[in-house]
Amino acid sequence: MRAYIEVEKIQGCYIEGEHPLPIFRDMEENKPSRGDGTLAAEEEKQLGEHTGFRVLPYRMQDKYSREKKPIFLKTVVLENEKRRAVFLPEYGGRLQSFVNKETGKEILYRNPVFQPANLGIRNAWFSGGVEWNAAQYGHTVYSSSPVYFAKCIGKDGEEFVRMYEFERMKRLYIQIDFHLPKGAETLFLHVKIQNLDDEKKSMYWWTNIAIQAEEKLRVFSGTDEVMYLHPESISDNVNPVRVFGHTRLPDLPTLPGKDSSYPSNADYSNEFFFQNPEKPEACWSAAAYGDGRVFFEESTLPLRYRKMFCWGRHPGGRRWCSYLATETEGNYVELQAGLTPTQLNGIEIPGKTVWEFTQAIGETRMEDIQAPYQKDYGRARKSVEQQVHQALGEEELACWEAYFKEMSVKKAERILSAGTGWGTLERQRCEKEGEGFPSWLEFEDSALGAPQYPWMFLLENGFLPELDVMEAPKSWMVDAKFEHLLRHSLADQKGDHYLAHLHMGVMEYENGNRTAGINEWRKSLEQKASPIAYRNLAYDEKMQGNQNQAIEYMKKAVELEDNKIDKVFSEEYMALLLEAKRYENAWDYYCSLPMKRQESDRLTLQAGLAGVEIGQEAFVEAVLHREFSCIREGDTSLTDLYFRYQAKKRMQEIKDCDEQEAARYVEENLNPPEEIDFRMFVKRERTDENKYRERNFPAT
Repeated sequence: MRAYIEVEKIQGCYIEGEHPLPIFRDMEENKPSRGDGTLAAEEEKQLGEHTGFRVLPYRMQDKYSREKKPIFLKTVVLENEKRRAVFLPEYGGRLQSFVNKETGKEILYRNPVFQPANLGIRNAWFSGGVEWNAAQYGHTVYSSSPVYFAKCIGKDGEEFVRMYEFERMKRLYIQIDFHLPKGAETLFLHVKIQNLDDEKKSMYWWTNIAIQAEEKLRVFSGTDEVMYLHPESISDNVNPVRVFGHTRLPDLPTLPGKDSSYPSNADYSNEFFFQNPEKPEACWSAAAYGDGRVFFEESTLPLRYRKMFCWGRHPGGRRWCSYLATETEGNYVELQAGLTPTQLNGIEIPGKTVWEFTQAIGETRMEDIQAPYQKDYGRARKSVEQQVHQALGEEELACWEAYFKEMSVKKAERILSAGTGWGTLERQRCEKEGEGFPSWLEFEDSALGAPQYPWMFLLENGFLPELDVMEAPKSWMVDAKFEHLLRHSLADQKGDHYLAHLHMGVMEYENGNRTAGINEWRKSLEQKASPIAYRNLAYDEKMQGNQNQAIEYMKKAVELEDNKIDKVFSEEYMALLLEAKRYENAWDYYCSLPMKRQESDRLTLQAGLAGVEIGQEAFVEAVLHREFSCIREGDTSLTDLYFRYQAKKRMQEIKDCDEQEAARYVEENLNPPEEIDFRMFVKRERTDENKYRERNFPAT
């Protein structure tokens, strides 16, 4: 029962900062989603609500590479005589490792490298271990940011650790207390989510647990009733509408003739959601291994629902596994636990409300190692359920929860690792304005830094300090609690400047006041021309469908920026030119850039998309053989480039071959190299006869 700090050496690459531009939320708050006619009313409830992309006030973290070298990671360790848990406090508090000290073996999937990739809300994300996804749909905004870790002392003198942060987007306090009692073989975590405001907030919670995959791995939960995604709706990136169906395991209509409770049977990136009944004994999931070992997790209500995710055994899935780790050590399966039927079902936490639940993570062994592999899935599931409850019964878990609740308001003994300075700023604001604050959570004054300084200055002095137009702000603020302060700043002669209007415009626009936001950016430009204000106007014109005007504003932005602030200005300009099919303009602009920008991943890929259209074959060939760090989950840019390039070549080789015929031919007869194939699902699949057949999926 010790908690302490260590430093780990690992192969990987550091995240080298954030890009400066505000990334505005989707204009539609809800993500298009629907059922296929098989869902129950509860499963349809709030489907897609509050799941539109959103990142402000946070900034994107896109500065990393694929060049791994020895790096050092700070860790917080919690251990007893039987288990050892290792957390990454500077990367979202990820549980990186959970080791059985008696066998020396890892209980989770532990990634052997630290390789960020573009899968998180803020871009940078990495695989392995257990992550705690809270507040907004997607991987937590803290995936690659520091959170607080503190050492606490329990009733009997045992040590436990507390992770906590003030989540700025939804204005929530997120707290997790991790307990590993004396003699325990299970790691307990007690979650406390606090909304201290009067308003209700859209909410989200999914615990994502990565475990090692193997051929015989079979997954179970508190029911065999599942919701599943039609895979065609995963692969459509043009007009994405996620389509769900309901069925019973082990049969998924999308994997005909295969037992879907074995992730190794998935021939696409597969996921399904266990629709567990609202009963304490049903709040669990487990995965059985061929040697008799069973990984399991259990929880108290309201953490009711469970999910299985795997990358699949198709080329794209295999590529993602190697891309996130190494060629041979990247295959994992995720067992997840959440508050809603799927991750796309909305939920709201009322004002002045605290939600709490407890979850346990561990492993056990089957006396009969063949029991989980019975052909009858119901019987196999029952045998695993009995073993899980034998390892940790719901009554025992409920008793632990009562104790953990009592400890959750106990002040920490010592901070082991500091989080961001935003909790400190919020504490200072609450103290100044006489608002409540969770007194047992300590946010250190020393955590304040450059991102918080302007807002602390505003809080204390009544106006926002001005920066040079070529110095990008270190942070954005869209919190309504600061709106009146910012308006007061604009009324002060010292605070009425271009930057204050720029910030006011970002706050207005992000919070749905489009016209007010645009007016503030225009006022900002009247005082001083800045690249960010022009870029923001370009973004709005793009969203209104005014392509040419968007390009004109963005051209002003890049000319003013003059390659001095950040490559993202060039990336956005290139994206607009490509969308307008101005391929020659895009190529010429790319060639005009300094070599350092030309060599960046996103701009190189964009130049390849332009180059294929204007005959830059040598350049396109080089792009198709390059390793990129910017590939997004669901991004098919590389395979699209490959097929377009091959179609162009065929049109040159075959007389009278038109574009449609060439495109159809290459997609039906060529497979892209596996190193560039990141597709989650391919509708056509090659048969032994070297031909394609249409998969027989239900209509969507």
